[in-house]
Amino acid sequence: MKRPDILVVGGGVIGLMTAWRLSKRGAAVMLVDSRGPASTEAAAGMLAPSFEHALEQGGEALSAFSRESLQLWRSFAREIEDESSAGIDFDEGGILSVAFSDAENAAFVEEADGGEALTRAEALSLEPSLSKEIVAARFARHDAQVDPSAVRRALALALQSCGGAVRRGAQVSEILSDGRSAKGVRLSTGETIGAGAVILATGARIGGLARLPEGALFPVKGEAVSLVRIAGAPSRVIRSRRAYLCPKKNGRVIIGATEIPRDWSVTTDDGRIDALKEGAVQTAPVLQSAEELGRWAGLRPATKDGVPIIGGAPDAENLFYALGHYRNGVLLAPATAEALARLILDGAHDPALAAFSAGRF
Repeated sequence: MKRPDILVVGGGVIGLMTAWRLSKRGAAVMLVDSRGPASTEAAAGMLAPSFEHALEQGGEALSAFSRESLQLWRSFAREIEDESSAGIDFDEGGILSVAFSDAENAAFVEEADGGEALTRAEALSLEPSLSKEIVAARFARHDAQVDPSAVRRALALALQSCGGAVRRGAQVSEILSDGRSAKGVRLSTGETIGAGAVILATGARIGGLARLPEGALFPVKGEAVSLVRIAGAPSRVIRSRRAYLCPKKNGRVIIGATEIPRDWSVTTDDGRIDALKEGAVQTAPVLQSAEELGRWAGLRPATKDGVPIIGGAPDAENLFYALGHYRNGVLLAPATAEALARLILDGAHDPALAAFSAGRF
């Protein structure tokens, strides 16, 4: 590829989705992927605006953005699979949130279009694998899930099928600028790549690339474990205060997740992982006999106000941010990609982006 119109820095779901949508609109796009740990690989893939407390903290703008993004997933999933010839395990079976006490039941966050209240008997009828100790549940029948690792692989293929380029194993060390506008990037090897615009979608590992105040973006480490999806295992996503359980078509049940703010390590703690497994078994006792397949940790990119950073850099032209999606990067990827495509290619300012501007810091 000659000099790209747009250079996207970051090979997680946000960067890949954005690069793909821009490429489909006819832009010459290059994505630079350092091959470092991506938060996408550590995600469980829930598309769950109905039960996501972090989205409620972001106010109506973020809640509406998340609902829009879930709707986009319904068409994007088919497009990604068609263009990549690879499955992403898009599952619209809904998400069941269960309570083991009346206090837990009262604390559920419910939206007008999700979170239908179920009795204990109704929940057990819907999902027989559940513990008989639950007292009630909420069922968000319109929520969904995907397999994040599969999405990441498929998006890379879809991007290339649209003419986009992927540069792997390259670390961006500097944003090139003429003092007013971004002009490209410099790699750690010293090589420079010019571009008409640069999008930073690096997750928590932003280094000094973004012009953000100290502490505006920080990591929240999350640990998870996967078990064999044995006979009788849950058939849909289940959430409890003890763990969440995400069954995948490839024979896994992903169990998560811990939250450890400002921990940059990607090692796992046996005690915390064992607690997750215990919580999963308490929620679905059949998993007691399920063999463990693997355990891992990832870094969620969080912001100090719980709201992502999406849109143009306030002090540099042609530099754009797609950062700080915390634990909702997979959910919010389509809406983020579409908003940035409209902004960069059409000059159209999505009203939601005002709430997500880096200028708020």
